Amino acid sequence: MPYEEIKNDIRKLSEGKFQIVAAAKREGRELTRKEDAILSEMDGALLAMSKTLPDKPLSGPGSDLNGFGNSTRHDGGLNLIGPNERKDYKALFGNAGTSWKDKNINFFSAVLGGRAHSGLIRNSLNETVPSDGGFLVPGETAARIHAVSLENELVMPRAYLQPMMGNSIKIPAMSIGDHSTALFGGFTASYTDEAGTISEANPKARAMELNARKLTGLIRFSAELNSDVPGGMSQIETLCGKGLAWYRDKSFLKGVGSSEPLGILNSNCLISVSPETGQAADTIVYENLISCMSRMFAGSFANSTWVCHQSTIPQLLQLSIVSGLSGSHVPVMSESNGQFTILTRPVVFTEKMNPLGDKGDIMLADFSQYVVGLREGMRFDSSIHVAFETDEILSRIIERHDGQPLWDSSLVLEDGSTTVSPFVTLAART
Repeated sequence: MPYEEIKNDIRKLSEGKFQIVAAAKREGRELTRKEDAILSEMDGALLAMSKTLPDKPLSGPGSDLNGFGNSTRHDGGLNLIGPNERKDYKALFGNAGTSWKDKNINFFSAVLGGRAHSGLIRNSLNETVPSDGGFLVPGETAARIHAVSLENELVMPRAYLQPMMGNSIKIPAMSIGDHSTALFGGFTASYTDEAGTISEANPKARAMELNARKLTGLIRFSAELNSDVPGGMSQIETLCGKGLAWYRDKSFLKGVGSSEPLGILNSNCLISVSPETGQAADTIVYENLISCMSRMFAGSFANSTWVCHQSTIPQLLQLSIVSGLSGSHVPVMSESNGQFTILTRPVVFTEKMNPLGDKGDIMLADFSQYVVGLREGMRFDSSIHVAFETDEILSRIIERHDGQPLWDSSLVLEDGSTTVSPFVTLAART
């Protein structure tokens, strides 16, 4: 199908999505379960069509995917966003969502004041998850919270990000497979004599499903902060943003799946490198790092980052190799302008990995092979009754998201025995 015809079909489908969302907004209601399902199907169709566009990015500056000039988003589009593309709230969800009109009182003050306010929209009308409750966070407030969380996160800025308006969405993916028999998705090729028989292969595609998992954050603070501190409410945005970032990162790294995202350390594609024979417990040796790098998928090396628990710092700082006849020692981890590197790849230290000696205390990871689904619409609510005796306010923020690796398994190379992955960690040392 010609490029312009595909683009026109994408435009029509995007405009149809926009009309569904706009109709719900005009009527002051949440999307129905049926509308949610229709939008999810339309998202899948949009993604499938976008894949057929030649030499055009899925989103990002200069993309004309939805037929709206250089805009990466509009109220009807939900494009998959790449690791190096914009991930601010407007790039994800456009101008969709509620807005806050009152210039005399901010959203948080209205919620915490305990009085009726015309700008507050309760989530109890939500047909998909009515028990979540809370007030829908206005788009501009959600954008500020998202901005704080994004700049404090490790995984999501480096991963693919799929905006979600429904509670689930399916995106196409390939089975990783075995290069000794076929390439990604079962692709095979062979040289054939003129008029010879061409062997056929059936590429193996799979559908990845992202389901919006509910993350609930609680904030407990004094009533005085609400009434006496003018900037108290803006601090809530920072608390919420940093809190969401911390727990999302932890789940993307160590989540067990099911009711939470599937973390990298619990995924089927993770490779665990065995320690050296006789290696002492709670140690890291140079050979461990070489072994991890040798199992990194070659196509992921340029995007890879060492992610280490903070307790590994003393081991890594003291690690060196002997160079030359003089026996001088060269540090394995080098530093330049505050940025550490190991074997030319950047190093990030975080408490969200496992401690020294455990599996997952150090990992070489290409986060561009991880995908995050982020559901539009945060909710916020508060109560003065839970902590009434101490005159404190208990607030909660609810966000829904999911995440999982793009790979369903590690990859067997052409030699039939070597396995590689975009995620390699060091096994436990006991």
